[in-house]
Amino acid sequence: MQRRDLLIAAMGMALAGGGPVRADEAPWIVFCADDFPPFCWNMPGKGPAGLDVELVSAMLERANAPHDIQQMAWGRAMAGLEQGRCDILFGLVPSEQRFRDFLMVGPFREGEIAFAVRADSNITFQTLDDLAGLTVGTTQRNHYGEAFDNATHFTRDPARNDQLSLLKLVAGRVDLVVGNRLALAWKAKQEGISDKIRFLPKPLLVSSHYMALPRDRGEKAARLEAARQSLIRDGGLDAIIARWRVTG
Repeated sequence: MQRRDLLIAAMGMALAGGGPVRADEAPWIVFCADDFPPFCWNMPGKGPAGLDVELVSAMLERANAPHDIQQMAWGRAMAGLEQGRCDILFGLVPSEQRFRDFLMVGPFREGEIAFAVRADSNITFQTLDDLAGLTVGTTQRNHYGEAFDNATHFTRDPARNDQLSLLKLVAGRVDLVVGNRLALAWKAKQEGISDKIRFLPKPLLVSSHYMALPRDRGEKAARLEAARQSLIRDGGLDAIIARWRVTG
């Protein structure tokens, strides 16, 4: 994993600044989720919106890369990445398999993966052993860290999105839901069920989020990494994140 990171970084430094846009360069096809506020969602009349959309757009602009952001269900987006139908899918939590399968550029932000339970639940969490015999609502094709993904002492109940997982939780069909704490809170508020759930204090993990490219997009990965490093150096990414923490 580290060797791949160093390779992309080295390529990025060689292409620092992204270079001028070629007149004949086709837009980069960028996939993302359509229902993951506040990070990525479709705003009626405006299109893609959210913290991650702004972060990735800033990096693409710094890379002088024309781009077309297309939103869809996460499972479909992952399939598109695997089939090479997009140049970038953003918002992935890293795993060893993903570093083997794709060119992973990042991280571009961190997020807290936490558990939500019903408001009257007495479930507690300190280690994965505390989940023994329970049913955990997950989102299809998401990763939650190697330890969680490989554990066999609890049941996973995957749903298409966090919203459906939360509705299962309130209906008593799962014992817990795992996901990004901020995203779950947004979905609970949208559904009017914030008072019916609570978050366990200890997070499962603090995750880094990456952009993934098919392995034959090495030149684009290099330009994207160069842009990421440039925006880290001048504080551009931090400024976007700080604004979203204050205003949403």
